[in-house]
Amino acid sequence: MFQRVFPHLAYYNLEDMNTPLLFVTLSGVPIHVSELKWPFHPSGSGADWFVLHGRADLLQSEDKLHVEVAVGMTQTMKESLGTLDAENAEGLVVNAIRKTVDNGQLAFVKSGKLQPVHVTSRFYNFRAGQIQFPAQDEHDILEMIKRRIYWLSGQKENGPVEIAHPYDCQYVNLSRDKMIDLAKQLGAQGLIKLDGDKATPTQALLNEEAAIRAAMHKGIEAGLAATKVSA
Repeated sequence: MFQRVFPHLAYYNLEDMNTPLLFVTLSGVPIHVSELKWPFHPSGSGADWFVLHGRADLLQSEDKLHVEVAVGMTQTMKESLGTLDAENAEGLVVNAIRKTVDNGQLAFVKSGKLQPVHVTSRFYNFRAGQIQFPAQDEHDILEMIKRRIYWLSGQKENGPVEIAHPYDCQYVNLSRDKMIDLAKQLGAQGLIKLDGDKATPTQALLNEEAAIRAAMHKGIEAGLAATKVSA
């Protein structure tokens, strides 16, 4: 069994496939998908599901808040994807976790039980024969890009962060070129410093720390409230 486990880092190089999966959800929660225990395996309940266990950590959490997940995929999705190996399904899994956080259905805790993440046909366009997440409002995507650069570059003075990670593009259903165009708007506003397809935060973005952290706390609290657990 292949098990992908990464150290708790705050920056990665996309060219290296053995690097951390660090992302920010649309709801503003910064996460590190630190463990995915490949491969998917048939559900022990006998249901028509395949399951992959994993873990997502809240970035920079002094209390080491995290969520242990059981990612479930339907037989229909398995047949549509063709293969459930890491190379083919990792982005879908990561983004399904992010969407479940957005929906307030995952609670970040110090310790706890496995929490479900469902990968169903709502993430797939059968007519086009491809993975397709819902399109997002441009303002929400701009906020996600800002928060990504803040969390992954600005907090520990790391190097430039990639603006249009393929998983981000899939997550918001937007092309790489369009993501970069949106980032240029942030550059024009003086919030980020662009360097090709990467960026670092300016002091103006760092000054938005209170609002960025408030969004994170709101996203975390939504999950705790919905699942009726405490950290």
